[in-house]
Amino acid sequence: MTLDTNAQVALAALAIGAAFGALARWSGFCLRGAVEDALTTANAPRLRGFLAAMVAALVVTQALVLMGRLDLSKAIVLPGSLFWGGALLGGAMFGVGMVLTGGCGTRLLVLAASGNLRSVVSFVVFAFVAYATIRGLLAPARSLLSSLSSVALPRPVLPLMVGGAIVAAGLAFIAWRKVPAKHLIAGALIGLLVPLGYLATGVLGADEFEPAQLESLNMTRAGGDALMYLLIWTGAKVNFGIAFTGGILLGAFAVAASRGELHLVGFEKPTDMVRYAGGAALMGAGGVLALGCTIGNGLTGMASLAPTSIIALPAMVLAAAATLKWRWRNK
Repeated sequence: MTLDTNAQVALAALAIGAAFGALARWSGFCLRGAVEDALTTANAPRLRGFLAAMVAALVVTQALVLMGRLDLSKAIVLPGSLFWGGALLGGAMFGVGMVLTGGCGTRLLVLAASGNLRSVVSFVVFAFVAYATIRGLLAPARSLLSSLSSVALPRPVLPLMVGGAIVAAGLAFIAWRKVPAKHLIAGALIGLLVPLGYLATGVLGADEFEPAQLESLNMTRAGGDALMYLLIWTGAKVNFGIAFTGGILLGAFAVAASRGELHLVGFEKPTDMVRYAGGAALMGAGGVLALGCTIGNGLTGMASLAPTSIIALPAMVLAAAATLKWRWRNK
């Protein structure tokens, strides 16, 4: 039996998601944790792991582009205009939100797979608000902000020399101090999933009549699509993002089960639920404004040399650092 294009892309996304979930659970991969490490430890292992992922994703993705194996001209992360207002505001909102919830969208999924009910609630709120910002009640506000703070780009991709500078700086920082190998290994392997995602949608998804959207790892829209799929179901198709979301749950669950880490964790007090839900809402809206989450901007966007990601990622990191310091001072 021959699978149609959509089924092939979905199966590839499921496998990519499972690999991501397993590696993230094993290593604690998370940008929120990376920022915390940078503020509290000398060697910042999770930050170096995230940089290893970014470097691997960027090098391999751009190598495929140079070899003519990949055409990113129609990639979702490379629109024809720079929504700088959304990148700044959305990035900052996402950075604050991921501190309040304890992790970004993918991290919430990884934790939810082991029985963390706080992450389950937070992810549902995150996905709901993201979808509302794309197509629902919050969409007009997003469109208004876009009209006020967007500029046309004659070239939607940053020069390759910028990518070279990012790779050089990332490698220098990684080599500066020794960290446990698992962070670098897991980070590099996670980074390789970005070009695999592009190959899945760009090669397997190449269909003359119904081509798949050219995309790779990004949880913001994927989370909203997954939630809507569960609500609608009948007649709905499983796209790359939905299958990627399911794969993360499977991979993270498998690793957590093998390590005896499956246990239910709930909210300790009502105010915690308010904090988690508020943080998740900030991430949902912010991720849409910034055209991606920490993975969508930090890995896929940077690997694609997307101008938006150069603005959004630092905004996320700085906002997260400021929020962590504020929370520590007010404990």
